[in-house]
Amino acid sequence: MMPSRATAAALGAAILLGAAAPAYAATDPAGAPSSVQFSTARGDAPLVHPGLHQTTAPTGDTERYAALKRPKGGAVAVAIFGSVDAEITTTDGNTTCSSSSVSLSNDVTGYTFVYVDASQSERQSYQSDDCKNATDLILKLKADDSSSSSSSSSPAASGPLQFAVTVEPQLDDVGSPAPKSQQDEIKAPSKSVHEGERALSDQLFAPTSLTPGSYKVSLTPGKLAVARVRVGWGQRLAASVDAPRNGSNFAPPQSLNLAIAAFSPQWAPVGGGTGSELLFKESSSEETADTYTAPVDTGNRKLTYGDAGDVGASEARWTTVAGWYYVVVRVSASDEGDKLTTEKLPARLNLSVVGSPTEGPSYVGADGKAAVAPPATQLSQGGHSDSGSSTGTVLRVVGSLFVIAVAAGVVALLLRRRQS
Repeated sequence: MMPSRATAAALGAAILLGAAAPAYAATDPAGAPSSVQFSTARGDAPLVHPGLHQTTAPTGDTERYAALKRPKGGAVAVAIFGSVDAEITTTDGNTTCSSSSVSLSNDVTGYTFVYVDASQSERQSYQSDDCKNATDLILKLKADDSSSSSSSSSPAASGPLQFAVTVEPQLDDVGSPAPKSQQDEIKAPSKSVHEGERALSDQLFAPTSLTPGSYKVSLTPGKLAVARVRVGWGQRLAASVDAPRNGSNFAPPQSLNLAIAAFSPQWAPVGGGTGSELLFKESSSEETADTYTAPVDTGNRKLTYGDAGDVGASEARWTTVAGWYYVVVRVSASDEGDKLTTEKLPARLNLSVVGSPTEGPSYVGADGKAAVAPPATQLSQGGHSDSGSSTGTVLRVVGSLFVIAVAAGVVALLLRRRQS
């Protein structure tokens, strides 16, 4: 019985010590965001690590600063859940290094996205010499009062402002983009819904976690409905929303816009498809708005417009990370300025993940040597709110493998002793 007990004990230790190793992609909204007090002086800017955070929204003309660490040869991105003026600069503030989000269609508003990309990428067309190799950067926030801002249709942020910081280490081999044939339009089929109705979060930073399938939901016009689903390397996400749901016999008292959009683990827009549909006043005819992504492939960052398929180059370029992908639905009055009279809209949310997950890429660690990425279901691009970067996750996974190897060694030693 001794070898059996030793084996169980050794494997138990490996599992226990390795249990903390996996960290999910992007931020984990289950816990409260950590609070960060931005500084009004660049030299005192607090360092913010990858994860989900919150701070006081800037007001007036006061600029607020936080420090960011960009992995050498890698990328850093910041998604801010609120309408603010944001940019990432050099530490002296003299040079802006970031690009901002592409302009958002489909009336899904209320967030700001800025990033400094790695080389071998088409996502950021230009970086100054001061920014190309910069690893120490400053995140600058200011109240949004620009009519030209891509998020200017959203009300200015007030109170706590949530933001997610994600990093991507340098890749050992970027690879080639997904071929056009793998970027064709796909649909999330409408199926019999799961039992009961699912309540969807109305907060971008705290989405409802779902698995692929169809869900009965109620949409509140004027509010977002936010969900997330895991997508692995080589897989594609398709999502659609049907409303008014067939069989509900509901006819909205006013015409409504129904919109759906998909976002990457870094919170970059990634969805193609129709995106939106018009629901006519007093019509119970079901309409479907849909979106879909390209396959998750590190090489997609190199997509040119000539390489892009149905999804579109700007969106497909951000399907480069396995992990949580976000789906955002919004219902609004079809005529801007109309008062909303519809309280609830019965709908069906359909989620489909297409393809079998493949092996992830290799990253380069801080020592410049290749580091094997965790499995697709464990790759972190931000991790939990109290964890470090993806590189840290890689090191933790390597540590887990070490623990397992040690456990196996203990078993072998006990067996030899038993035999002697």
